[in-house]
Formats: sequence, structure tokens, C-alpha cells
Amino acid sequence: MQIRSKLSLYFTLTSSLLMLIIMGFIYLLFSNFTKNDFYKALHERTEVTAQLYLEADEISPASLNKIKERFVNTLPAEVIRVYDSTDELTFVKENNQNWSKQVINEVRQKKYLAYEENGKQIVGISYDDNQGTFVILASAVDVYGQQRKKNLLQIMGVLFAVQLLVQFVAGRWLAQNALQPIQKVNEQVQKISATDLHLRVQTENEKDELGILAANFNGLLERIEKSFDLQKMFVANVSHELKTPITNIVGEIEVAMSKERTPAEYNKTFQSVLVEADRLHDIVINFLMLATAENDVARQQTEPVRLDELLWEVQEMYAEGQVQVQMAGLPEDENRLYIKTNKTLLLLALTNIIQNGLKFSSGQPVVCSLQFSDAAINISIADKGIGIEPGSLPNIFEPFYRSSNAATYEGHGIGLYIAKKVIDLLGGSIGAQSEAGIGTVFNINFTQKG
Repeated sequence: MQIRSKLSLYFTLTSSLLMLIIMGFIYLLFSNFTKNDFYKALHERTEVTAQLYLEADEISPASLNKIKERFVNTLPAEVIRVYDSTDELTFVKENNQNWSKQVINEVRQKKYLAYEENGKQIVGISYDDNQGTFVILASAVDVYGQQRKKNLLQIMGVLFAVQLLVQFVAGRWLAQNALQPIQKVNEQVQKISATDLHLRVQTENEKDELGILAANFNGLLERIEKSFDLQKMFVANVSHELKTPITNIVGEIEVAMSKERTPAEYNKTFQSVLVEADRLHDIVINFLMLATAENDVARQQTEPVRLDELLWEVQEMYAEGQVQVQMAGLPEDENRLYIKTNKTLLLLALTNIIQNGLKFSSGQPVVCSLQFSDAAINISIADKGIGIEPGSLPNIFEPFYRSSNAATYEGHGIGLYIAKKVIDLLGGSIGAQSEAGIGTVFNINFTQKG
């Protein structure tokens, strides 16, 4: 069942249930009012009977005529009985008791009694007269009241059927209009394929639930598009980067096998093959790191890492003098030296940047500095290398990108991309400042939550 059908059905059922409750409440009120009104009429009949039979000798003829006028019309199946102090019938010829002495005594004790029995409503009163205490009981069938209730039920039934139809049509219309934005989104989504990942879903209101869903979907599309682009770039670069060393290795081996060689010539061939194999090894390692750099850091183990000790540990990974560590203005609170992160990934990012700096610095040292501000920690890595041209600086963190002045150096344009990806995943930020021919400074910032 479609959502619009479910919504219209739920709307109809809910409205119908509410209408049934309201109609039931109205019917109960009307039924109670009709019953009480008929009890009131019977009560008046007993009062008129008392005045007509018991007080006739004490009231004027004019008043007696008015009382008789009120008593002209009888009620359907009406029975009125007057009982004297001995519970015997008076003022009637037939000896039809009608009510038991138990009921008569109950009326005498309570002074007023109203109840239903066998489809009839009955009212009894106790009336004191100069001739004694009498009990007057009147019963009748409220034919008109029952007919009015029947008519009310018929009217309610017709109204309910009409309401049911109107509510279903209205619910269908409301559901159609409410889901129209979803239909538009669905039409946009159907146009998106593997070759159209640049398309995005547009909504009229970006702050409602559908707008939030569209924003999340667009974010997913953006990530998928980047993954596709990276995959294409990865395949293109892998095929290009791997082709050269493999071709060289095969060529060297084929040349060596073409005829008998001297040990010195074989040794030279092995040396050449080893160089190409090392190059191939570096390429594979870099591409593997690139593939794994996309993993979410949430799946990695995190732990408190003391950054000053981490920088000293990085310095020990390199030959003496290659990496210099500088620290100034360390906080008095040692807890500020710690950040919760993944140590292995952070080391990978730092070493990638340092190796990049060493490669372009012609043996000059790379300086790592640790600085603190009110709510952040900054790690700067500075080299005195060839620098980065201004036009290339915005692109240095793109995968496989190499600036024009770095074309003569060995590399694949992966290290800085991996470093930025890792820093982003770890919740930090990274930027670079550079001047061609002077050097480059990379700044890594981690915000500390107080």
C-alpha cells in the first residue's frame, strides 16, 4: 500500500473514530434528556392526579377546570393508580392492583421514586392530604421519545456515511498534497545515475524533515562522487605509475637473458632491477595507504596522546639533525598536553609531512614546533625547501597532485593528501603557507574542549 493511501486511511479512521465518539456522546445526552423529560411529564401527571382527586373538594371550580385541561391528553399506555394509607386502590372501579405493596412502601418511604420496567417508565410520589397519606403511581411508554431517538440514530447514520466519504476524499487530497514534495524528490533521484553523480536533490524548505533528508542524501551523493572520482584517479595513476617500473624490470631481465653475461654485468642488471623493485615497493605502499586513508577514524582505537612526547618520538625516527623539535610556552596544566586521538594515524600524518619536507629541502633540517593558545594546540612543521608556487598552493592536498617545480623529484602526490585526510578524520585542521625558493610551513590545529 502506498504511503498516500495509508495516510488517507489513517486520517479517515481517526476522524471517523472521533466522530463516533462525539455522536455517541450526543446520543447519550439526548437519551438522558428524553428520559428525564418523560419522568418529569409523569411526575406532573401524578401531581395533577393528586389535585384532581384528592384536592378537588378544597379548590375553586376555575382552578379545577384548569387542572382538568392539563389532564385531557393521556400518554401512550398510561396507567395511574392512587393508593390510600392501607395500600388499597381508590378512585378506580376495577380491582387491578398494578403495583406490589413493596413498591408502594418504597414510594411511601422515599417520597419520590422513578424507574424503568418492561419498557415502561414509572414515577411514584407520596402525597399528604387531610384524608391521610396517599401513594400515586403513574406509568407510560415514551413512544415519542423512542421515535425521536430512532430518528436521531438514522440522521447520525446518514451523517456518518457522508462524513466517511468526505473524510476519505479530503484525506486523499491532503496526503497527495503533503507527499507532492516527496514525489518531486523521487523524480530528481530517478535522474541520478553513476554518470550523473554531480546532480543534487533540491527542496523548497531546507529546514523541514524533507529538507534535512535531502541534505543528508546530497551529502551521501557528494561522498560517493568523490569516491568515484578518487577511484578513477586511482586506477589511472596506478596504471601509469606501475607501468614504468614493471616495464623497466621486464626489459632489464630480457636484456640480461638475451645472451651470456659476465658476473659484473649480471650484478649491474640486478642492481638496476633492485632499484626498480624498490620504486615499485614504494608505489604499492603509497597506494595502499591511500586506499586505507578513507577509513573512518571512528572505527580506530583512540587514546590520550601527549603531544610533546609524540614529537620527541618522531625526532628519534630520523637521523640526527634531520628533525628539530622546538617547544615554547608550554601550559602549566599537563592535561593540556594531551589530546584523545589515534596515535598510529597521527604519526602517519606527521611523518608524511616531514618526509615531504626533507625530500624538497636538500638535506636541511625540518623544524617541528608545538604551540598553545587559549583553546587550541598547534603543531607546525617548517622546511627550507623549494617552496610551493602560489598557483599550486590550493591544490597540494589533492590526491596525485604535484606542483610544476616538484616534477623533477621522486614522488606520487599522495603523502600530503593522506596527511590531510588523517588530520580531518582525527578532528583537526591543516593548512600551509609557502614561498617559492624559501620554504613551506604546515600548521596542524586541534581544538581543545574545556
